[in-house]
Amino acid sequence: MKMRDRLSGVVRFLVAMASFVFVSSILGCASSRVSDLDAYEKIPMNRVVPYPSKEELRKRAFEIVVVDRPSAAVDDSTLQIPRAQVRRGLEGIAASAGAGVIDRSLQEVSAIRTEGILSELDGRAADAVTGADYALATRFSTYRYASTWEKPFQFVWQSAEDVAAKPGQCSHTVDVGFDVQVIQIGTNDRIEKTFALEHTAGMQTKDLDSACSLAPASLSVLYETTIDETLGCLELPLGRLLSPRGHISAHRKAPEAERHIFRASLGSAQGIQQGDTVEIRREQRTMSPSGEESRSERVITLGRVTDQVTEQASWVAVDLSKLTGDILDGDIVRPIEKESLLASLSGPNCRSILEVR
Repeated sequence: MKMRDRLSGVVRFLVAMASFVFVSSILGCASSRVSDLDAYEKIPMNRVVPYPSKEELRKRAFEIVVVDRPSAAVDDSTLQIPRAQVRRGLEGIAASAGAGVIDRSLQEVSAIRTEGILSELDGRAADAVTGADYALATRFSTYRYASTWEKPFQFVWQSAEDVAAKPGQCSHTVDVGFDVQVIQIGTNDRIEKTFALEHTAGMQTKDLDSACSLAPASLSVLYETTIDETLGCLELPLGRLLSPRGHISAHRKAPEAERHIFRASLGSAQGIQQGDTVEIRREQRTMSPSGEESRSERVITLGRVTDQVTEQASWVAVDLSKLTGDILDGDIVRPIEKESLLASLSGPNCRSILEVR
């Protein structure tokens, strides 16, 4: 087990380093400093087709609501506390990514959460919450506890009575499984992604009783820790999905230099800082034979946020020599959540916990 964990850590380190090299190669020499913005030449831009609506240009933070689905395989009476923990965890991930959280307990997606705990979430400032863009629907499939007792080792000089007075080792194990569906709310609600999570964690105690009973408080802590570790594997993929989105609106070129910067409608209010890496994406729309429109996005390049950052906008440096084609007025901009090398090497093995469908 230790060797497998060590190999997993090495693999995650190599993946993190490969990602760093990839981002560096895409960004090239895009510097994060702009000495004099007014000196940069304004470059006319073509518009992306179809161009975003006024509402899409104005709206930058997604709004989410967390709901519970019935769990047919688990006794519903045991799920009140774990469901609340998962809801709070998902709300925390969404708030940290920059999304607005709607109070699911009011049963109206137009209502703003009024519980005080939301103000404690370390999220970015968002506009007034008016309606949900996404529902995070959770369903437990496994919530199970088991224990085994191993009798103490008997040395050759010990009698049966001596061994009977020694405590055995109890191994306590909890299994937790749940899935989170990310449902895009609209005229026709659509499941955009499903995260399936399964995790097993345990602890060991000494006990004379082979029944290996565990105090309720200790069992609650074990369940809570297991769910926390499980939710930790969602921070990056779910955070990326719910991160704020802006649009490109202007293009400038440095005087007498092939250095290009683009204005994005994301600023400090959405958590943007100098040096951040952002994706510039092209939206594509298709129509089914039945007349239903579907949208997809593809990354066309990466950019680095310069020191020109205001509350609602920022200028992004892009190395155009790494780009095939043009960046257009109306292209989508989304930040890339950062993962430290330390975080990628520690914690549970998310590859064995999380499956994305």
